Amino acid sequence: MPIKPTAPKKRILARFYASDSGNEPVKEALLELGRPTKTIVGEDIRFVEINWRVDRPYVDKLRSGKGRFEETLYEVRHTVEDIEFRTLFFVFESDMILVHFFKKTSKKTPKSDLDLGWDRMKKWMHNQRDLENKTKKNRR
Repeated sequence: MPIKPTAPKKRILARFYASDSGNEPVKEALLELGRPTKTIVGEDIRFVEINWRVDRPYVDKLRSGKGRFEETLYEVRHTVEDIEFRTLFFVFESDMILVHFFKKTSKKTPKSDLDLGWDRMKKWMHNQRDLENKTKKNRR
């Protein structure tokens, strides 16, 4: 009987950032683009999940966090039919939180895209800390 290959174990798990209203901007952007873009982006994200701590050309560090509500913001680099796309994310514990997705049209990541990803990360971190504090209070 043939041995069925096992899937590689993921080192981090990708999760979509959700706004307070429940929107998942990265997921929504990918669904709008359709195939083959969403397939290739998904494969690239899976590669990062399995091989976390990868660097260029797959992942680039964009901004380092310094405060209690800040982590390091990274980008996954995607090329689909000669078009460049980026997914911005940060890592919290074993989660890869996908905060922003965009088509790259300039050499440098636009400040507006970087700031949007950064703001979503800070908001997510703040909400996470609030949730942890509530959980600790409820245990007492």
